[in-house]
Amino acid sequence: MRERERRNGFNTILVLVALCVLFFYLFAQMVTKQLLFVPGPSTYQADDDFIQQVVADDGIVLSVYWQKVPGATKTVFYTHGNGEDIGQTLFILQNYALQGVNVLSFDYRGYGLSEGTPSEKNCYSDARDVIEHAVQEWGVDRNWLILHGRSLGGGVAVQLATEFQPLAVILESTFLSIYQLYLPLSWVPGDKFVNEDKAPEVSAPALVIHGREDRVVPFEQGLELSQALGSHDVKTVWVDGVGHNDLVVKASSEYWAAIRSFLANL
Repeated sequence: MRERERRNGFNTILVLVALCVLFFYLFAQMVTKQLLFVPGPSTYQADDDFIQQVVADDGIVLSVYWQKVPGATKTVFYTHGNGEDIGQTLFILQNYALQGVNVLSFDYRGYGLSEGTPSEKNCYSDARDVIEHAVQEWGVDRNWLILHGRSLGGGVAVQLATEFQPLAVILESTFLSIYQLYLPLSWVPGDKFVNEDKAPEVSAPALVIHGREDRVVPFEQGLELSQALGSHDVKTVWVDGVGHNDLVVKASSEYWAAIRSFLANL
């Protein structure tokens, strides 16, 4: 009798634990679904000079920014945050061209004029397709590719850096994982853009930039991510007095000075 009671008690505990995990899983999925991808109306037109179209493997048409700089061998592939499109990052892309590098970027599905619905998987696969197109059609050298990811785009950059050896990686305002942005639930299955687990596989020279007053992606996450990178050459720029969305505007001189120095030493 006592043995049966113990087994029943143990089974009850297992059921309660399973229900608890299921509840937090569903809750975390609901939160991330609402907050992960938040595209707005496109801030540019299809006939804008800087916009190209690239067709993904499944036929979805992606909006792509491509600027060739005469004599440049390095190419920066810039992947933006979850609340912006190419038009809103145009000033960054054009400033990159002034640094003497080719510039490549794209809008995730559902952003700007890109077709389709965004997802973590699609972000990765579309980024690969854009790079492949740039290599085949525009003469980009994959070995001279610099991956610059901001916020959500940092997750794309980290993933790509584990798949091939870029010339370098720049991570700006990038998080450890999506769950850890909103909830302390790293033990719950279904997390997305789990950069902290992939970081040890990133061996390319890296520059990590983060605002100390960031309230969207806490500074501590940028610090931890920089320490988790597998690269032996990690440079960090911690900017005082700026947050998540005003870093480039309020600290423009420091921001571009750090990037210029980093690019010059590659």
